[in-house]
Amino acid sequence: MDESGLTQQPKKQKLNEELDIVDRNIKCLHNLPEEILRYILSLLPTRDAIRTSILCKRWEYLWTSIPNLDFFGGMDHEKRILFMKYVERVLLLRNSTDIKRFSLSCQVLNDASHVSAWISTAVRRNVQKLYLRLYHFAEPFSLPHSLFKCVTWTELELEIYGIPKLPPTVCFTNLKSLIIRYVTFSNEYLTQKLFSGLPVLEELELEYCNWVNIKVVSISAPKLLYIGITEDTENQNDEKGCQVMISGVSLNIFYNFGEFYNEYRVYNSSSLVNATIVVGWSLQRQRQVAQRMYILLTGFYRIKELILADCALKALTYAVEVAELLPSKTWEYLAFDESLVNLDSVALLKILQKSSCLKTIEFYGEINLSSDYERNDRILDPVLPCFLSQLNCIKVCNYEGDEKELSAVKILLKNAVVLDKMVITCSHHFAEDLENLKKVHEQLLKLPRGSKHCELVFDLNLS
Repeated sequence: MDESGLTQQPKKQKLNEELDIVDRNIKCLHNLPEEILRYILSLLPTRDAIRTSILCKRWEYLWTSIPNLDFFGGMDHEKRILFMKYVERVLLLRNSTDIKRFSLSCQVLNDASHVSAWISTAVRRNVQKLYLRLYHFAEPFSLPHSLFKCVTWTELELEIYGIPKLPPTVCFTNLKSLIIRYVTFSNEYLTQKLFSGLPVLEELELEYCNWVNIKVVSISAPKLLYIGITEDTENQNDEKGCQVMISGVSLNIFYNFGEFYNEYRVYNSSSLVNATIVVGWSLQRQRQVAQRMYILLTGFYRIKELILADCALKALTYAVEVAELLPSKTWEYLAFDESLVNLDSVALLKILQKSSCLKTIEFYGEINLSSDYERNDRILDPVLPCFLSQLNCIKVCNYEGDEKELSAVKILLKNAVVLDKMVITCSHHFAEDLENLKKVHEQLLKLPRGSKHCELVFDLNLS
């Protein structure tokens, strides 16, 4: 018998077995209850879910009751026309069951009425999660009024490049998560209406938004747990900015990124646990940035953790005298996520002076001293109160082992008299130099320690 025939036979048999398995799986899938099949379809992108209608008679109309609808239009003109027809047809053929999630991303141009009608359809279908990304408007765009009276949704994400028209009445009865991006607020009365009609809101994110001709806006949501603000640093027209008042009765986490074009004040923040302030760098507005940062810090009443990132500490040096007005702060954890922190920075020392309950301090970037570091052995003289009574852990990351770093670590070890642990994590680059690593490790172990029970942990950061 031909050897080729012998080799082909097992291959053919294996192929038949695989086809039988596929056939059995298809039959099992077809026999599933419709509720499970709809759930499976809900996990697919909308276009793929609709394509399943050609599989067999039973699948022909299953997609018409899928709970999630996602529409993403591109920039091409011809494809845009097809996209518009596609959305219209899907919404027309879909049955009247509720919509759980409705996502729409497209350019509006001259079709504002169509886009508004699509959103209204989702509202009528008791939508729970609504995500809108709308751009390229031929005229000012009015969101449908029904959008601001919807009682069913719990999540709303608005990304609108421009100035949307807001209705005089706003009430999001069950809205728990609100994200607003690239929106320009220009009417003080309507903006205030928006941010006061949020009785159960828990999460609020404002990203790249602008406040034009608005002096004051108050954000008052009694159940707000998290607020994140990312400023638009490229499109600021108002030099004075807006005063944003945040009432944080239940607020746990506060996040701010930008150059403080606006002034932020936090009130009733006794529940606040964590605050992160990330500051970009503005050569023209250093003092204004610093003053507004200190104003924000003043409102952190009983915060547990504070993280200052990028140029935050550097900016604070331009109005360091304002730090004297800061009340004593209760944060227990203080971190500096900056590429370089000078231990002899006046701003740093002022903040530490006010940190009466500080237990842990962490330097994510390089810790250093100014050029005359040899004279700075007494920069913590008199010793800061927290170094004498509370501070029990210091973490130094990205350690490179140079003389200035070593001197900074020496000062910290010498003055932290109740320290339990200092953790020094080497940079990836430094960890590769094993010979120098051993030398530096020996130097660190020989440093005098103000605390007799202080443990020095040397982490190579090899992960």
